[in-house]
Amino acid sequence: MNRRLQGVLTEGVNYRIGLYITLGSNGRPPVARHCVKFKQAHEDTRSGGPCQQNTAMASKRTRPDRSAELIFRSVNHIENHLGDALDATLLSQHAAMSVHHFHRVFHAHLGCSVGEYITWRRLQRACALLVSGPEPVLEIALAVGYESSQSLAKAIRRELDTTPTLIRRGHSAPWKSLLSPRRWSPSEHSEHSHPGDPMQVTRYAILPTGIHALTATARGMVNHNMTRAAQAAFVELMTAVGQQGLTGLVSSVMSIVPDDAQGPDDPHCRYVAGVVFGYQMASGQGQHSQPQVALSGSLAWQALEGGRYAVFTHLGPYSELHHTWRVIYRDWLPSSGDSLRDAPPMELCLNDPKITPAEALLTEIWIPVR
Repeated sequence: MNRRLQGVLTEGVNYRIGLYITLGSNGRPPVARHCVKFKQAHEDTRSGGPCQQNTAMASKRTRPDRSAELIFRSVNHIENHLGDALDATLLSQHAAMSVHHFHRVFHAHLGCSVGEYITWRRLQRACALLVSGPEPVLEIALAVGYESSQSLAKAIRRELDTTPTLIRRGHSAPWKSLLSPRRWSPSEHSEHSHPGDPMQVTRYAILPTGIHALTATARGMVNHNMTRAAQAAFVELMTAVGQQGLTGLVSSVMSIVPDDAQGPDDPHCRYVAGVVFGYQMASGQGQHSQPQVALSGSLAWQALEGGRYAVFTHLGPYSELHHTWRVIYRDWLPSSGDSLRDAPPMELCLNDPKITPAEALLTEIWIPVR
């Protein structure tokens, strides 16, 4: 790599990315303030853009946020290794955080997925290099983590609706598209987030060990939405349960989304739908059973992680669940005194969406804590 290219990658030219950080009064390492910025974004923050709103929300929290410090470690690794292979598993290790929670904590603090953030930073650096020097597109692509000039061009076309050639010629300036990690929408900081209201735990529950759920798995996030995968998984699951005469034995209906989506459209992101026979997770009553089931397709028995959970109740459409998830990880967790266990969180459906209006749907969110 030539010296100029190395210098741009190190300094970021005018696209330098950082976190709003403050030094703790006790001289401890910087505490991330949950807001992404870069030097060209001052106009956006003065006009009430997403960074300013995130900073305002962060100021409502008076105690240092350990999870934000850990996320800052992963962001620092991204900054120093944009040309390398990066994924949530590797970054969770740098953050000393369970992979089951890392992508949700990351999204709660930065407002975008890990994959979106990495793409955003790679494209920022690629654009800086394209407009400031003569290096071939292939060399720039490799320097910022793309395997070919074609893959970089495809990302630029998809995210910025332009081409490397036009950027280099100055015919197209995608700066506005790079002011935030993704296409911010008004709903991202809408009234659903309730940044000033503390999230309340409905209860703490102890899930017994040895509970198994019959599950079906579907894949695919479309435009930040897992609805299609959820419908496919539940159709497969409930059809099999009904055909085998087991509907009357179902006591709990739950789901797990174990993966970090690698962008708004991720065909590999999994949605796991499950049912528990005999044991009511909501009340902690009943005797768990595993009836004989002919497994086919994606059907499988999955052990649920026993132990202590903080349980929250979401009232409203499933499409708004992500707001509650974000407030739990961003606001409740730092002030709760609880620490996360290395186990996947779950959602528990309390009523039937076929007969219940969307605004009356009740969903419990189970967060594994020590």
